[in-house]
Amino acid sequence: MPMRVCAARIAAVAFFAALALSLSVYPIADTPATSASLAGGQLAGYWLLAVLIAYALLLWRRPSAWLAALPALLPVLDLAPATGWFFLEEIDLLLMLTAAITWWRLPRDLADLPTWPPLFRAGLLLMATSCAIGLWRGLQPWPPLDVNTFNNYLSSANALRVAKGWLWTLILLPPLRHAVGADLRGMRQYLLPGMMLGLLMVTTAAIRERIQFPGLLNFASAYRISAPFSAMHTGGAALDGYLALSTPLLAAWLLDRSTPIRVLAALMLLPLALYTGLATFSRGLYAALATALIIVAAGKTWRRPRLIAAGAGTLATLELAFRLGGYRAYLPMLVLATLLLMAIARRSPTLILAAMLVSGPLIPFYHGYYVNERFSTVGNDWTVRLKHWQQALAIMNDDTATNWLGMGFGTFPATWYWHNPQREVPPSYQLIDQGPNRHLRLIAGEYAAGYGELLRMLQPVTVTPGQQYMLGIDVANHGPPAFLHVNVCQRQLLYPQNCVAVPLRQIPHASGWQRYQFPLHAGRLGGDSLPVKLEIAAEGRQAVLDIDNVSLRSMPEGRELLRNGSFSDANDYWFFSSDRNHLPWHIKNLALNLYFELGWPGVAGYGLMLLSAVSVLLRRGDTAWLAALVAFQIVGLFDSLVDVPRLTLLSTLLLCAAALQTRSTR
Repeated sequence: MPMRVCAARIAAVAFFAALALSLSVYPIADTPATSASLAGGQLAGYWLLAVLIAYALLLWRRPSAWLAALPALLPVLDLAPATGWFFLEEIDLLLMLTAAITWWRLPRDLADLPTWPPLFRAGLLLMATSCAIGLWRGLQPWPPLDVNTFNNYLSSANALRVAKGWLWTLILLPPLRHAVGADLRGMRQYLLPGMMLGLLMVTTAAIRERIQFPGLLNFASAYRISAPFSAMHTGGAALDGYLALSTPLLAAWLLDRSTPIRVLAALMLLPLALYTGLATFSRGLYAALATALIIVAAGKTWRRPRLIAAGAGTLATLELAFRLGGYRAYLPMLVLATLLLMAIARRSPTLILAAMLVSGPLIPFYHGYYVNERFSTVGNDWTVRLKHWQQALAIMNDDTATNWLGMGFGTFPATWYWHNPQREVPPSYQLIDQGPNRHLRLIAGEYAAGYGELLRMLQPVTVTPGQQYMLGIDVANHGPPAFLHVNVCQRQLLYPQNCVAVPLRQIPHASGWQRYQFPLHAGRLGGDSLPVKLEIAAEGRQAVLDIDNVSLRSMPEGRELLRNGSFSDANDYWFFSSDRNHLPWHIKNLALNLYFELGWPGVAGYGLMLLSAVSVLLRRGDTAWLAALVAFQIVGLFDSLVDVPRLTLLSTLLLCAAALQTRSTR
C-alpha cells in the first residue's frame, strides 16, 4: 500500500475514533425531532443516529455525495436551542463521519484532479499557519477542564469552537478535489444542488417564522428573523451572510439553458430567497444582493446596450408609476413592462422574467415605513459601528506578538468583557459546583446608564392551552437586592411574545436558599405551532442570583416539563439569549475580526485566497460564483461572519471550490 494511502487510512481511523468518542458524550438520545428550521415538536429517540447511519451508507456507496449533503445540511441541522450544546454540535458529528469515509475512500492517484493556482496555495498555506498560531494563542491560558469549559464564550476553550470552521475546511480539502473532479463537474453535479437545497430549507424556515410571529406581510415590525441559525442568539448576521453566499448562485441555474428543470426550480426559489432577504431588513445584505445582481447582469448584458437602456428605463417608469398611482398604477405597468422587455429580448425570456421577479417587489418594499426608518439611521449607526471598531482595536494587548499575530481565536468576547473602554459589565452566567450540588449563577449586566440588556436562560417546553401549571425555583442572593424574571413565552430565538410572566419579584439578600413557587396559567400558549420557551433572567445593580431546582409541573397530575432543572448535567437543554445589545459578542467586521484573532498573516492569507479565486472566476466567466463571493464580503463589511463556525466552513469551502482549476488550465 502506498505511503500516501496508508496515511489517509490512518487519518480516517482517527476520525472514526473521534466520532465514537463524541457520540459517547453527546445527548443523541434526546435530540429534538426537527431543528428550528424544520418545524415542530420534540421526539426523544435516536433519529439523529439513524440519519448518521444512512449518511454513512450513502457516502460509502458514493463518496462525492458529501459535496451536496453538507451544503444542504450545514445551515439547517442546528439543534443547539434544544440540546444546549454549541461547542460540540450535531454538524460536527456529520463532519467527523464525512472526513472518516472520504479520507478512507480517497483515490490512489491524485495527479489528474484539479488543484489551486500558486497564489491561492500561498494564501492557503499562510492561512493554515495563522490558524495554528491563532488556536494556540486563543487557548492561552489553558482552560481548566471544569463544568464551564465548553459552555461559555468567555472560556479560553472558545478558541476551539471558533477555529473548528477553519480546521474542518483544511481537513476536507483533499476530499474536495476528489468530489469536484478533474473536469470540475462536481461543482455543477453536487455543490450547486446542495446549496440550492440548503437555500430552500432556510427560506422555508424564515418564511414560516415570519408567518408565526410578525406576520408574512407585516413590514412595519422591527422583528428580526433568525431562521435555523442559533448563532444569532447573541446577534450577528449569520442569516445575512448565508443569504449573500447562496442567493446569487441561483443565477447559475437560471442561465443554464441545457437543463429546463433547473431553470424552473430556480424561478420558483427566487421569490422565496428575495422575500427572505428583504425581510431581514439588513442594509448590508441589501447592498450585497444589489452588487451581486449588478455583477450577474453585467456579465450577461454588457454587450447589449439596448437591453441595458430598456431595463434602466423600465425601473424609472415603475418607480414613477408607484409614486403617482400606488399599486393600482404599478401592477398593470409591471405586467406591461415584463411583456415589452420579453419582446425586446426574445432570446433571454428567463433572464427577463427573473429580473422582473426581483425588481417587481423592490419598489413597493423600498417605500415601506420600516425600511425608510432603517435607512434614515444610516449615519448614526455608522458612527456607532466605527466607534466599536476603534474600541475593538484599543482593547488588544499592546505587544509585538499581538500586533503581528493577533489575540487568538475566539478571544473577543472575553477581552471585551474584561477590558471594554466603558468599563461596563455585560451579563453572563456560570455553573457553580459546591460540594455535591451544582447550580446556575446569573450575573446581571452593569452599564453606564445603570441598566441594560438581560441575558436569558431558555428551555423549550410543551404546554397545553388553558392548563394550570406550578412553577418552582430555588434562589439564593448573597449580594444586593435583585429582580428575578421568569416568563413562559412564545419565542423562536430572539424576541418573545404573548408571555405569561410570574409576578416580578425582588429577591432580598439572604444567607441561604429560598424556594419560590408560582401558579401559572398557560392561557393561549401551546394552542398553535409556535414554539414556547421558559426564560429566566436576573436584573439589578451588581445583581448576582444563584438558581437551582427549576421545575414546571402540570397540575394536578404533577408531570414535569423541564429537563435538567437542577443543572446537574451542566448546560444540557439550556440555551441563552442576549436579545438586543450585540456589540459585546461581535467585532462586526470580517477583516477586523481576522486581524483581531490572527493578525496580519491571517488577513493576508485570506486576501490572497480571495484575490486568486476572483481571478480564476473572471477568467472562467462564472459570474454567479463571483457574485456570491463578492456579496459575502460586502456583508462582512458590517459583521464578523467567521465567528460562526458553520458559516466559516461553508464560505471557505465555496471559496476553495471556486478557485480550483483543471489540469488543462494550470
